[in-house]
Amino acid sequence: MDVQNQSGIQTLVLPSKKFKTVRIDVHFLKYATIKDLAQRSLIANILDTSTKKYPDQVRFTHALSEMFGASFGGGAAKKGNMHDVAFSMVVANDKYIKHQNLIQDAIRFLNEVIVHPLADGKQFDEETFQRQKQNMLNYVKSATEDKQYWSAQQLRKLTFGQTVVQGIPSYGLVEDLENLKNAETYRAYLDMLKNDLVHISVSGDVNQEEIEEDLKIFELDERQFDLKPLITHFDAREKAIVKAEHQDVRQARLNLSFNIPADMTGENFFTAVVFNALFGGSPQSKLFVNVREKASLAYYASSSLDLYDGILNIQTGINGGNHDAAMQIIQQQLQDMQNGLFTESELANIKKGLQSDYLSGMDLQRTAHRRGLNDYLLNRHWSTEEWLTQINAVSKKDIEQLAQQIKIRAEYFLSGE
Repeated sequence: MDVQNQSGIQTLVLPSKKFKTVRIDVHFLKYATIKDLAQRSLIANILDTSTKKYPDQVRFTHALSEMFGASFGGGAAKKGNMHDVAFSMVVANDKYIKHQNLIQDAIRFLNEVIVHPLADGKQFDEETFQRQKQNMLNYVKSATEDKQYWSAQQLRKLTFGQTVVQGIPSYGLVEDLENLKNAETYRAYLDMLKNDLVHISVSGDVNQEEIEEDLKIFELDERQFDLKPLITHFDAREKAIVKAEHQDVRQARLNLSFNIPADMTGENFFTAVVFNALFGGSPQSKLFVNVREKASLAYYASSSLDLYDGILNIQTGINGGNHDAAMQIIQQQLQDMQNGLFTESELANIKKGLQSDYLSGMDLQRTAHRRGLNDYLLNRHWSTEEWLTQINAVSKKDIEQLAQQIKIRAEYFLSGE
């Protein structure tokens, strides 16, 4: 359970003897504007590489090796209308190491990374700032070469538009990144450090009271943060937005988005999860079996859910000349779901697969932390038994009724023909 040891700073300790390592995650969360995205993503990259105590990559890496090869990582992502700058460490459990408190060492290292960057109090080290800014620009520009990723981002723009954060990648706009200045980025870092909601989670074979005492190492002050709903509802459109582009590609991409009447906290959540697995979210799904395997119309075909925003996405890779045939068979799969043209046996197998995946996820520390953070932000707390029971309770009629309300929102087609 989350504990608020200080105002605006939440702590979640997950004691478990099944884990041989201890994982510590620290999240800084803010309701973001579009201009925040590039700035905060660059901050994550800068903090990820050096500190005052470890000013270069050699000393930074050496500090980790002294903790018996501890792993560390940082990055930025979005959760609905929130932007998340996160840092993570995984170390061996103290019980296996003599004469060293690795948990405290890991917390001190994270504190050094987060609170003591390589900076002079007014801006980041200029060489570090320029290098990480260029590295980010190189990454963003190279991402355009991954046509599957590119197509997903183009569909995102069509689905949400470019006036809200949902329509922009988590790293922001290229022009915003190009125009970032060192001093203003440092001020944004100070604002993050002072005002963001902080969520810290720790898992492993640990004692909760001892961990809560160890976490006092973090030099983080209390702050006021008003946690608001993360869910955004986008009204269905009268007509889908359609865009086709031609590039030098061998494999065409046909990506679609739909409004789905479900979100992360609504009553249709579990129905949507089961629907997606049956429709296109698993190897047993209709899209995989009928579009890819039987009709051989796609190199890949799958669906995914964005239930922070009530969106269902479909991703396919096809031959450019098969656009109309692929659209027709995809639409047929949705109509079959609307008309209940799937068996109780298929539904039962999908549920078993979902339940198995959920239980296996409990053996992964990263998954346990992600679920814990989501539950806190969404103010929901499902036990394992409740989650499995709710999945099992989804009926064929529930899925039919949900499917009948799904409306196409956008189509993006990238072809070399």
